[in-house]
Amino acid sequence: MILLLSSKSMKNGLLSKTLQIERSVVRIEIVFNKEKQIAQPVLEALESEIYKKLLPLYPKTAVTIRKGSADGIDISGLKCDGEKRNVMGILQQVWEDDSWLN
Repeated sequence: MILLLSSKSMKNGLLSKTLQIERSVVRIEIVFNKEKQIAQPVLEALESEIYKKLLPLYPKTAVTIRKGSADGIDISGLKCDGEKRNVMGILQQVWEDDSWLN
């Protein structure tokens, strides 16, 4: 944990103003084009499978799956490109192995 102090708080003798947590939350947002007519139970099963695969590696993970005007994936909260590639690989494996649909 890193402690950040502002100059004002240091002058006032306050020890902490803001705490920054070492490992940030991994946020994954997946958007499906609403024209694809994907059923809500399918989206929920996909979300569940993503959590199942990612939580052991990234305990602070937030997944959002929604419908929108275009397909897309946004991943944030990772330290380096290697971690992002790893998460993208896991997402691809989940999508290609559709056993979670059963």
